[in-house]
Amino acid sequence: MKIQKLNWAGIKLECGNKVVLIDAVEDFKPYHTILGDPQTPLIRFTEVVQADYILFTHLHLDHFDVSVVDKCLKPDGKIIGFKKLETALSKLNRSTVYLDYNEEYTDEGVSFKSIFSLDGIGDEQTAWIVFYQDKKIFHGGDTLWHNQFWKLAQENADIDYAFLPVNAAVVNFPMIQLEYSTIPVSLTLEQAFNAAKLLHAKQLIPIHYQKFATRYYLPEEITEDDFARMSKTIGQPYQIVKDGEYLN
Repeated sequence: MKIQKLNWAGIKLECGNKVVLIDAVEDFKPYHTILGDPQTPLIRFTEVVQADYILFTHLHLDHFDVSVVDKCLKPDGKIIGFKKLETALSKLNRSTVYLDYNEEYTDEGVSFKSIFSLDGIGDEQTAWIVFYQDKKIFHGGDTLWHNQFWKLAQENADIDYAFLPVNAAVVNFPMIQLEYSTIPVSLTLEQAFNAAKLLHAKQLIPIHYQKFATRYYLPEEITEDDFARMSKTIGQPYQIVKDGEYLN
């Protein structure tokens, strides 16, 4: 399995001759009012990537880009969708396999499993486990801390990479009637390292950070020293992967 980090929370998996996209977004303009301009360059991938499977953890537009489906999903490709999002995903008119929590689907050697996750503002969300040959990844979307990480580890052994948000964003969205709260809507750095450790992941791969910040969307600032310090404190290995780069 070859793994490339895309923009924000997106990743691309190459599983033999099959390509998997998770939370792959190229166009963030629909959320410009909230997120503002990207603070680091966005990579372009839709012109060169043809995907056999596309997955979304949830339908916030910084994780769900319909144009990626239109441009990247092969004619015979499949969306692997969370069952609770069936009404919305069915409007895409693409072949879709719906999975509820703890359900699995295997196609040509690539296995997908929907896992409990918790959204910061109350919307439906899943985490995904993808397994191919000797590699297993966990993708947590923009989950916040919850009480299932111990259980998930017991039910899903041998996770190699845990892709988890780390920016501890605080939000204030009056335009959609979400009042300001000082409680983050995604994992803090400390929580992400703890979650990866509880999942027994060989490495934490931080996602969902250092890209957007506005008065409506206020992330925690994180430095390279913060990563190194937290890794030592928690005892959890990690790897920083920039947009467009492949994991070592």
